[in-house]
Amino acid sequence: ISSNFCTTAGSYLKQEVYAPLVYRYKVSRTYRSKMTRFQTIRGIPFPNVPWFRKQNIEKTMDYVPKNGDIIITSYPKTGTNWLQYIVLQIMSKGESFPSFNDCVYNKVPVMEMTGPEAIDNMKGLRIYRNHYRYDMVQRNPKSKVLYIYRNPEDTLVSWYHFLQSFLEEQINFDDFFEGFLDGNVEYGSYLDHVLSYLAHKDDDNLLLVSYEKLHANRKEEILRIAKFLGEEFYQSFSDNESLLEKIIVHTSFDYMKKNLVFTLPHNEPSEASADES
Repeated sequence: ISSNFCTTAGSYLKQEVYAPLVYRYKVSRTYRSKMTRFQTIRGIPFPNVPWFRKQNIEKTMDYVPKNGDIIITSYPKTGTNWLQYIVLQIMSKGESFPSFNDCVYNKVPVMEMTGPEAIDNMKGLRIYRNHYRYDMVQRNPKSKVLYIYRNPEDTLVSWYHFLQSFLEEQINFDDFFEGFLDGNVEYGSYLDHVLSYLAHKDDDNLLLVSYEKLHANRKEEILRIAKFLGEEFYQSFSDNESLLEKIIVHTSFDYMKKNLVFTLPHNEPSEASADES
């Protein structure tokens, strides 16, 4: 993992983008004051919030991908949303740019939130995502997995502030840092998570994507991702520079900030701000 911090990023889908999830289920002060911070499922701590139901998590842990499925995965706050839009843009040749909510529930369902039903209801090519460690879920060598990782310090700070945005209790940063290393935080140890995928870096159906490299060399990285998804995608961009430039523009932080709009229940549409997750 690169030790260079991404100093110019910090701008894709900020916590405000996740606000719909908080407001959709509206975790009341009474509920939050009584709940424990974690729910431990099969030895792993998960966020103890209404949109992370134990039943959905256990079902998706046991879910076997189908041949041809495309799975985007990561530790939280490492660029998952950014990567999902890049994949959608590549596979639609620059046409698919759904709203954030449409992505989360329909176009690229978040397994922990939707359960396997949303995936089974998808027509045609299926793209979905999760934040599971490699050994936590079922595998199919004929599916394709893209794993994005990020500088650990930036991940730590971003994950800490994101959790604080909807948890009632104040988390001590020093304690969170220790938990980030030893596994006593939501989704467990960051290092264990990344190492679980690095151990499979030579697998034909796994592509490792560095957040920092993607930010610094987006053109080259988009072509590398396209080649992994299918030779036909790679050739379409190699033969059409304008199409490649279109996708580079559509997946820029500025473009996504201006064009990703979500609607809160009972509220006017709100512009998404950009950050890394």
